[in-house]
Amino acid sequence: MSADKHPEHHKRDLLLSDRISQGTVKDIIKDIFEINFDDDEKDEIYKEWERKPIRLFINSYGGSVYDGLALIDVIKRSKTPVHTVSIGSCMSMALWVWLSGAKRFVGESATLMFHDVSLFAYDKTEGIKQELNEMIRLQEMLVSEIVGKSMVKEETLRDFISRKAEWYIPANEAITLKLADKYYK
Repeated sequence: MSADKHPEHHKRDLLLSDRISQGTVKDIIKDIFEINFDDDEKDEIYKEWERKPIRLFINSYGGSVYDGLALIDVIKRSKTPVHTVSIGSCMSMALWVWLSGAKRFVGESATLMFHDVSLFAYDKTEGIKQELNEMIRLQEMLVSEIVGKSMVKEETLRDFISRKAEWYIPANEAITLKLADKYYK
């Protein structure tokens, strides 16, 4: 029996089209877990079963770093590959989520945006120092992720960080820099 004849229990197209928060990533994480569970069962039952990728469509200006990192951990550890598709905007934390895909696609009108990790701290000096150390740790993780998955030079990212500037990356530039594997069509 071919894999196409096996019933699909879960949709494989997911959407993140809002600010990244615990509430917006919760259902996506749950869906990825459920699809993996179903695929694991099918692996055991059907001889010629092949996992079909999950597609996560993203149109977001970003949001919570930690909630985004929770989603990233699930995407990276998903046995069923998660392909990320930037439609509209993938900015700030949404860019980081998008980068976690096993394959990354951009719509022709998509715009990616990178900037320095931001924090709003109201505390005494020692508390602010702790927050700063955490921001630096997170920033280094993001820089490492971008440099490791593309042709973007670390110096380019450091330049935008030092100038406190946003770097808007249109779809064609994302393809050229190998941030994206190809256009979503």
